[in-house]
Parts: sequence; structure tokens; C-alpha cells
Amino acid sequence: MKSHFKNKPNIILLVILLLLCMTKSHATNEERSHSNSESTIQKETSSPPLPKKKPILFNNKRLPKEKAFFQILNGIVNSIKLQNKEIEKKTDLLSKTKMEQEKMRIQLKIDELRQSIAEQEKSFEMIQTGGLELAKIEASQKESFDWQKDLLEILQPIMNELRQLTKDKRKLVNLQNKISYYQSQIHDINKALNQMVRINKNELEEDALENFEHIKQKWQNLLVENEKLQRIAELQLDGMIKAQTEKEVSISKQIEQFATGRGTTLLMAVMAFIVVYFSLLSLWKGIIWISTRKQEIKQSYFQRITTLVYYTLMVLFSLAAVFYVLNIRNDQVLIGVAFLILIITVLALRNSIPNYIGELKILLNAGSVREGEHIIYNGIPMKVESLNFFSKLTNPKIPSLSLRLPLSELSNYVSRQYTQDEPWFPCQQGDYILLSDGTYGKVKCITFESVLLSLYNGMSPKTYSAIDFLAANPRNLSQGFIVSSDFGIDYKYQQQCTTKIPELLCAGIRQGLQNEKYGESLVNIQVSFSQANTSSLDYKIIALFNGKGAGDYYSISRALQRYAVEVCNQQGWEIPFSQLVVHTSQG
Repeated sequence: MKSHFKNKPNIILLVILLLLCMTKSHATNEERSHSNSESTIQKETSSPPLPKKKPILFNNKRLPKEKAFFQILNGIVNSIKLQNKEIEKKTDLLSKTKMEQEKMRIQLKIDELRQSIAEQEKSFEMIQTGGLELAKIEASQKESFDWQKDLLEILQPIMNELRQLTKDKRKLVNLQNKISYYQSQIHDINKALNQMVRINKNELEEDALENFEHIKQKWQNLLVENEKLQRIAELQLDGMIKAQTEKEVSISKQIEQFATGRGTTLLMAVMAFIVVYFSLLSLWKGIIWISTRKQEIKQSYFQRITTLVYYTLMVLFSLAAVFYVLNIRNDQVLIGVAFLILIITVLALRNSIPNYIGELKILLNAGSVREGEHIIYNGIPMKVESLNFFSKLTNPKIPSLSLRLPLSELSNYVSRQYTQDEPWFPCQQGDYILLSDGTYGKVKCITFESVLLSLYNGMSPKTYSAIDFLAANPRNLSQGFIVSSDFGIDYKYQQQCTTKIPELLCAGIRQGLQNEKYGESLVNIQVSFSQANTSSLDYKIIALFNGKGAGDYYSISRALQRYAVEVCNQQGWEIPFSQLVVHTSQG
């Protein structure tokens, strides 16, 4: 046997560690019992508590390791025998006792002894097997997942911290309640004793008088006991208030303690998250830049999957860095809070999983919106430049119309292919436009919400919502425009109305327009006979200009009439005016 244990140094080391743990546990229990002695004062009037079991102590003399090992095993067996005898005595006492309360107390003691025997038997087996506990392995295999139990274990450090924060306050309230209770008891006892004084004892017989004095003495003892307990509680309250006053620290000291303690831990955790997240993000951006620096390459489906997986790992590694820092700092409260925040976030996002699946499809360019197609956003066509967690939308005609749209918002749209001739917007900033209601102006500003029009010099601005502006069917004069005007001459020139007169009018008006500042923008002009009106021969003057003359649109309209009149003056043609002929009947 001895040679067997000489070959097992691990067993001896385990025995030494077990002794140290038992000693440490005993010391901890003594400290706890000493700290809780104040809370047991009110129990003095009740039955005295049962003595606590003392751990098996061994002689501190230096013994060979094998003897110490056997001494432990023998001590455990002897302790089990003593406790079994104690159980037999308690069982006999339980069968003889008639009071239910006493039976419950004895049964509780028997249960404690049986639990102690079971623990010592387990310890004997663990020492004999070198620390291997088969029951623990079997229990771990049979143990089922209990999320409520795990959640309580996570919450335990937080509740302990809150309990510690309110410990002194609860003690103060408890002592104040005790003092109030004892004062109430003393008041009631004094009332009872005063009532006893009024009773005439001369009328009592000997036995009644003896019983009377016994009860009176009992109430007087209760008065003395309650007064003593009240004084003790008051002394404790005064001492606690004094101790708390001495322990009070200033706000600056509290801030300093937080900054050097939990504040430093929080800062380190946040910094760890930021460093890991942005380091991995920068690494990925660098890889993307190196792979696409020569040309703009559209991402394939596999590349999008890789990007999604990388971003997921990036977030997981960042969270792991936070928990690593909290674990290194050994702050169980912050670890519990972080787990709670994580669990609450997951539960809050649980109902949004279908939406996330739709957004994931869009991110993989397999959803309702595709990269390179266009959507109608707030009535304005927008090209889907790139798909990401924040997708980029642009308008090829208006560079200022650029938008970063989240996937949650983009998932509400459906994109489609566009043709090369499809208009992206009817105008640009600086163009001159003419609306269907006759409004003419220069485009000063274009946004997703509104379009601002004004005169060429910025005066008389007028704002339209983007939707109302597009509904007004704007004509972009800066891309070229036509100005037409009607003009009439007298009927006496009927023989030349379709041959010579149109040519002379066209040449004269062209020459006049070319002499104006907008003459270079004149592309073509045409004068043709329109109709024989009631009092004149009417002509249609049509002038075509490029976009450079758009700022003089109204001036050109007036110039057509002016130069037509000048041609008539040069040629001596009469311009008729409308006549009102009144016919009267002759009776």
C-alpha cells in the first residue's frame, strides 16, 4: 500500500490542497458569522441556536504523507459513524415528540446530518480515486440546458453588486424598524403593568395571588429585556451612522475612484472594440482597394458572400475583445451587464428577422433592388451605384443629387433597367425652364425635396416641391427652343400674300434678330402664310434658337413682332386693326 501511494504524488498534492481549502472555508465562515452577529441580537429571547459543526481538525505535527492520507480517511469514517449515531438519536426523539414545530426542527437537523454524510462519502471516494468524480461526469452528461438558470447565474454578480450598494442603507432601516418595534413593545408593556397596579390584590386568594405575581414578574422581565434590546439597537444605530460619516468621501474622490476602477475597465473595453473593429475594417478596405485600384470591378456573388462573412466575423471579434478585456479585469458585474445587453439586443431584433432576410438578399444583389439599375426616389430617377449596408444612389445628370440609403429603406423599392435615352431629370442647375402654367425662370437649386426658380439676376425666387415641379411638365429652354408669333397685313396685298411677302418678312426679321446680342443663338427662322382672317391676312413666324439664347426668351418673343412691324414700315404695308361693324335695321 505504501509503495502504491509513493507512486501517486498527485494524490498527495490533492490532499494538501483539500486541507488548505477546508481551512480557508472555515476562516471565511467565521468571518461571516462575526459580521452577521449584529443581526442576531433580536433572537436572544428565543431558543438558543444549535452549535455549528466544526470541521475535522488534524494534528499540525509533521507526519509522513502516507500517515496524513490515512488519517484523513479514518477521520472521515469516524465522523460518518458519529453522525449516524446522532441521526438514530434524533429519529428516536422525533418518534416521541408530539409538537409539530419541534418535529419540524428535529427533521431539519436530520436532513442536515444526512447531507453532511453524503458529502463526506463523496469526499472519501474522491480522495480514494485521485480526484476523479464519476457522478459529476454522469451528471454533466444528463444535465439539460436551462436558460433561466444560466440567466440567473449571469444576473447574480449584478444583484450582489446592488445588494452591496444598499447594504448599509438596509441595515440602517432595519435598526430603525427595530427601535420602533421595541418602543411599541415597551409602551404596551407599561400599559399592562399600569393596569396590574390598579388591581386590588387583597381580594385575591393565595393561589391566585401567586399566579398574579408570577405573571407580573414575567411582564416586568419583558420590559427590562425590551429596554435592553432598544438600547443595544440605538447604540448600533449611532455607531453605524458615525462609521458611515467617517467613510463618506467627496464627489471628486468618488469620481477618482470610478475613473481608476470601473471607469478604466469601461474605457479599455470600448477602446478594444474600436481598435479591433476599425483595424479589421481598414484591412478589408485595403484589400478591396488593392484589388480594384486599376479599374472599377463589379462585385460577383461570391465576393458579396465573402464580404458579408467578413463583416460578421469583424463584429464577433470586436465583441470578443470587449469580453476578453472585462474578463482580464475580472469585473463580473460588467460582464453580466454586457451579456444582458447582448441578449436584449438579440431578443429585440428577433421579430425583424424576415426584414433582415430581405435586406440580406439585396446586399447579395439578389433582391428587389439590383446594382446598376434605377429606382424612383421621391419622384426622381436615381441610379443604384453600389449596394452596401448604406447603398449609394446617384443621378447621372445632376451630380449634386447623391444619397446614402440604408438597406432597411432600400428594401421598400423595386428597381428596373433603364435605356440610354431615358431622361434622368428635365433640367440642371443654371438651366432656363418654362412650366405648363407659363412660369419662366432660371433653375437656381435642385434638391430631393424642392426646386428653386428665379429671374436671371436671382430676383423673384419661387420654390416648388420636387413632385409639383415635375408635375408641371417643365420645358428646358437651355437645350433649344422655338418662339412663334402671329402677324397680319391688310387684304389689299392679297396677290403677293403667299409669294413675295413671306420672303421679305423672313429676311427682314432674320436680319434684325442677328443684330441682337442673342443673334448668334438663332438657328433658323421661317415665315409662312397662316390664314385669311376676318380683317387681315395672317402669317405664322417661327424662330428656332439654341440653348444660349434661353435667357432672352421673352425678349425674343417681343422682337419678332417688333421686326415684323419694321419690315412693314420699310415696305409700306398697312397693318389692319380689328373693326366692329354694327348693323342697324331700317324700319
